[in-house]
Amino acid sequence: MRRAVLAVPLATLLVAGGCKEAPASSAPTPAIAGCAGVPDMALQGRVTDAAGILPAAEEARLSDRLARYEQRTTHQMVIATAPTLNNLDVATVGDCLGNRWGIGDKDRNDGILILVAPNQRRARISTGSGLESMLTDEEAKAAIDQMTPHFRSNDFAGGLSAAVEAIAAQTGDTQ
Repeated sequence: MRRAVLAVPLATLLVAGGCKEAPASSAPTPAIAGCAGVPDMALQGRVTDAAGILPAAEEARLSDRLARYEQRTTHQMVIATAPTLNNLDVATVGDCLGNRWGIGDKDRNDGILILVAPNQRRARISTGSGLESMLTDEEAKAAIDQMTPHFRSNDFAGGLSAAVEAIAAQTGDTQ
């Protein structure tokens, strides 16, 4: 995952198709350099709602959309919500989780992780280097900006859906 920009305050903005079927719970993997203190969240599938902000029906709808995205593009996109960033930068947490979970094809490095930390009002879209030309930092920021109005009215599912659609359009899946 690239360690680029894209940490935007949730106040101004308010936030990875998807991965291949993940087990109901993944065991933590060995430490990754530079990832000390990153929340020990287990990958729960295409949507990992550790912050508990998504109703079950919305989580299922987002997961289904991410599955269709992956079928159409072969890229993996995962959504994760974190109850805390453990006083770390959202970019560090997003990149570390993406790498820890192995989002994207190992050879193509084409994973996308949308991370939302609602309690810290932060969001991040982390991409593998294999997608940097298709989803630039500016385009990822634009996807985050599309979430803002939804998050301001506590519509986290709507905001995440808007980001997924923006990313899908940039990376070859327009439904």
